[in-house]
Amino acid sequence: MDELHAKLALVAARKFTPTALAGLYARFGSAAAIVGSTPDQLASVPGVNREAPNALSEVIRAGEHEREMAKAAEHGITFVQIEDPAYPEALKRIADPPLLLYVKGTLQRQDTLALAIVGSRNATVYGTSQASRFARDFGTRGITVVSGLARGIDTAAHRAALEGGGRTLAVVGSGLMDIYPPENARFVDEIAASGAAISEFPLYTPGVARNFPQRNRIIAGLALGVLVIEAGLKSGSLITARLAVEQGREVFALPGKVDHDLSQGAHKLIKEGAALVEGPEDVYAGLPLLNLPADAAPEKARPTSPQGLSPVEAQIWPRLKPSDPLGIDEIIDQTGLAPAQVTTGLLTLEMKRLAKALPGKRYVRLDV
Repeated sequence: MDELHAKLALVAARKFTPTALAGLYARFGSAAAIVGSTPDQLASVPGVNREAPNALSEVIRAGEHEREMAKAAEHGITFVQIEDPAYPEALKRIADPPLLLYVKGTLQRQDTLALAIVGSRNATVYGTSQASRFARDFGTRGITVVSGLARGIDTAAHRAALEGGGRTLAVVGSGLMDIYPPENARFVDEIAASGAAISEFPLYTPGVARNFPQRNRIIAGLALGVLVIEAGLKSGSLITARLAVEQGREVFALPGKVDHDLSQGAHKLIKEGAALVEGPEDVYAGLPLLNLPADAAPEKARPTSPQGLSPVEAQIWPRLKPSDPLGIDEIIDQTGLAPAQVTTGLLTLEMKRLAKALPGKRYVRLDV
């Protein structure tokens, strides 16, 4: 059996953990040699599930690995093996790298300069706005943005990286034919055009909870550093941060409101030694390996009002914030405008897609 078919058989057996596979690969030297070993030889490697040899034999008998290869080809999904030149060097150096990556899109040499952004699925407006701000800046500077395609922070980071003209890698905790969350299935095609969706799971693996910690080691492994934006104390993002530390990566955390549950995870990381960041320039300063020019970090600037605003709109728009929503009464206090003027001005700003209304009649700015 050739190497690719052997790796597919090992993956399809679903009984070999990443640690066990790494141990087997180190012991036998190739996937083909692993598959050709006896059950007793396989069982002699620490961490190998006693059910794994039988599961592997059943996969090969049933031809599951052959069907997997055919189905991947049908849907434009390729395989990158650990021996291939396209396999990311940084990922290869972690303790338990995947022997095989399912890839929709392309992995490129420039992805060596990559940063991960992770955070809550139930992100606030502040969180998604900040994830977008960092990812867009990374993208404009040729830094690949890595995340996990989850709702909230992950999705915001992927989208903003593409908006910044950059590349993004989405590491999923499911098979590439059973994307989780399902609403991002179409987004995968957009990501594949300027990056890649990546999985180590068989094509039709559902996105169940146990897959995500395993997925997180790949997110950390692909990046030079991991930025955490909004995370509770039990968030999977803290697992990614811990794995990043174990892999020798830098960890950055964005502070949030002290009384918000989603700030607790990032604040915990900061207390434990993660670098506190307020903007992309702080990340660049903490990662000399990026080798950005000295003037690469953008200066913080006040927003420039778009052209064509009415006098009322021009008073309201700069006072709105992209993250902390303002209520109508607060806008009235800050501008001195009449209530009717504020209400009308907010409505026209919404129509121009320069403001967004949130529940409770609170508003945030949408930058042009």
